[in-house]
Amino acid sequence: MILALAACSEERPRGDGGPTVVSVHPAGILDPASDDFHVHELERRDWAFAICAKCHGDDFAGGLARKSCLGCHAEGPTACTTCHGAGPTTHAHVVHREVGTLACGECHVVPATWDAEGHLRRGGVADPPPAEVTFGARAGLTIDPRDRATPPSYRDGRCTSVYCHGDALHAAGGVATQPRWDDPAAPGACDRCHGAPPPSHAQDRCATCHPAAAPHIDGIVQVGRSAGCAGCHGDATSPAPPVDLAGNGVTTAIGVGAHRAHLVAPSGLRGPIPCETCHLVPLDTGDPGHIDSPPPAEVSVALGWDRGTQTCASAWCHGAARPVWTTTGSAACGSCHGIPPATASHSPAMTLATCTTCHPQTVDASGNILLTPGPGGATSTHMNGVIDAL
Repeated sequence: MILALAACSEERPRGDGGPTVVSVHPAGILDPASDDFHVHELERRDWAFAICAKCHGDDFAGGLARKSCLGCHAEGPTACTTCHGAGPTTHAHVVHREVGTLACGECHVVPATWDAEGHLRRGGVADPPPAEVTFGARAGLTIDPRDRATPPSYRDGRCTSVYCHGDALHAAGGVATQPRWDDPAAPGACDRCHGAPPPSHAQDRCATCHPAAAPHIDGIVQVGRSAGCAGCHGDATSPAPPVDLAGNGVTTAIGVGAHRAHLVAPSGLRGPIPCETCHLVPLDTGDPGHIDSPPPAEVSVALGWDRGTQTCASAWCHGAARPVWTTTGSAACGSCHGIPPATASHSPAMTLATCTTCHPQTVDASGNILLTPGPGGATSTHMNGVIDAL
């Protein structure tokens, strides 16, 4: 491809004893082991591809010499792939390109053409290796501006303040946040960039809150299947399970249980019970008492929750009854208090029909709980914490 002396030719015998061959190139022009290999000759001639083009054509497809360079260099001698192939393979190049799927421009200025300023030549003179590291937008990303003290930099083979490696993350907890380019350690371990889990997390089931299909190091913390609380638990209609953090959708799973029965209150015996009645409800994902403690979620101590028996011992709503969290079935008069209740103001002779005598706002003459239409459905004032009595 390269002329050793562009205007001269020389005779040399063929190695197989055949007739003398006349060529403008020395014998080692196509031998990578030879000092006359065309790449070395090009470098000596300051990458003067124009000399090659005089004989092989501006498109290197043959030209006057009728010898194409495209047989070895399908994309042309001046294409990136001619020197770099699918990409450099030294040190962490392959990991960044194939595992991290990073474009070359994230760490280097990618020239538009082979002879662009700063590629092979700079300021009119040869620009020898190594390539200059000039970080793109990815390395300079910052989730919280307070976490970045300095811009990303590469010095003496080490990256610092680079977002991609967790050196600009709040309390990242990674073990290799300032990696060396020639570091032989396995690149894919999560704890290299941030803890597994990070110090602010109390559980290591990443996929519970961070969907596997979501982008990773794009500068945005992808939390949940969608925005809001329902992105991790619940669904589009409510943040209350189902689905729970483990992906369960049946009431027999303790993470699901009677969540919806309490939140929706389909029986109408009382209005919906807000989440904060039983749990601390965070305003933000990172608020204390949310992801900084391991599952299960803490239940208000006042309810007397026993996870072993799945019952609440002191929930006012259930009276002396202790319904099991993972069982289903409607509540009826007598489920939570006696008929009549065993108090001084009630006598054993009373029946459901006599309840209306003292509680006309709650029950009718037949003993049925009164339901009042409302925007959220018909509800009763029966279990609202106030005893409606004459």
